[in-house]
Amino acid sequence: MVRIVNISSICAIDLFSTMGVYCAGKAARDMFHKVLAKEYSEDDSKQSSEEKQQLKVLNYAPGPCDTEMTDLLSESPVLDNKLHDYFESSKQNNTLVKPEDSAKKLVDLLRNDKYESGAHIDYYDV
Repeated sequence: MVRIVNISSICAIDLFSTMGVYCAGKAARDMFHKVLAKEYSEDDSKQSSEEKQQLKVLNYAPGPCDTEMTDLLSESPVLDNKLHDYFESSKQNNTLVKPEDSAKKLVDLLRNDKYESGAHIDYYDV
């Protein structure tokens, strides 16, 4: 059994001013992994049904985690004002997602195995 997890972001499916390159990169990775999931699930005489079920892909968005990245975003003078205010206040109010909490949700998702291959699932969707 093989599981491929792409660490994604809400930025892969929604736009955020001043984060165009980041959004485009995350969207491209999501699409690549969706295509991989589709290609592996398509009817292919070279693959047995057992082989097809062995590979499953998940695009997991861990939420706005309290990391060095959010530290930089909360201090960035070039970030969109609304985003800057969000990250700054989230940092001050200690409302960012703890990485270990997001990791636990990811592990639970993988253990339960009840997601469609290629799906984009956000921390807040679980």
